[in-house]
Amino acid sequence: AVTHVIYLLMPFLFTVLGNDRYLPTTPGETYGLSPKYETPFFEITFVLTCVATAFSAINQTGFIVLFVTLICHELGHFHAITEALNEIHTILIKNEKSGINFEETEKESIDELLIFCFKHHQFLMYYHGRIRELYKVIFGAHFLSMTIVLVTTLQTMNVWEVRNTILTGVTGTMPLFLYCFGGEMLLSAGLQMSKSIYGCGWELLEPKQAKAILLMLSLSQRP
Repeated sequence: AVTHVIYLLMPFLFTVLGNDRYLPTTPGETYGLSPKYETPFFEITFVLTCVATAFSAINQTGFIVLFVTLICHELGHFHAITEALNEIHTILIKNEKSGINFEETEKESIDELLIFCFKHHQFLMYYHGRIRELYKVIFGAHFLSMTIVLVTTLQTMNVWEVRNTILTGVTGTMPLFLYCFGGEMLLSAGLQMSKSIYGCGWELLEPKQAKAILLMLSLSQRP
């Protein structure tokens, strides 16, 4: 957002405080508004550039920040389930090594941890489905816009300076890398949770509890 403000503010200040007119850097002449430094073409071009920049800023500071927030929340549930399963594993291994039967408090603790895992896993599946539905159209729109940005950026390499071309290309493709990074983090967290489910010591639990763990394991391995 700060970059977009500077992008618009600097030409505006140069125009107000200087003797010449300045516009934000664009790849070429605006069709139908040439020469762009003459009135009223200058004012129309500046307003159109402001609208386009505002759309870009809202796009990046709105949808992307929301995406990061939702992904972090989902990762928190993954890690909470993983830690609970690791705690179950610690209790089971401790009792197996000591050769002593479970105490009543330990049984209650395992039951509470299992209930915690099942509830959070059910919520996690529902939550992930809602995020997927919410961002399905947004991902498509972003990928389309990034393709357009890349094509237009390559076409303007002879018109713009190299730094402007690189800046525009990086800004346009940044959401793609962010989405891929978020997806990779979710895959890693899901894989870690699956390993914790399989290695929590479910074979030492009662048959009813073991079946519930195996059901959770099968659901966690869905593509």
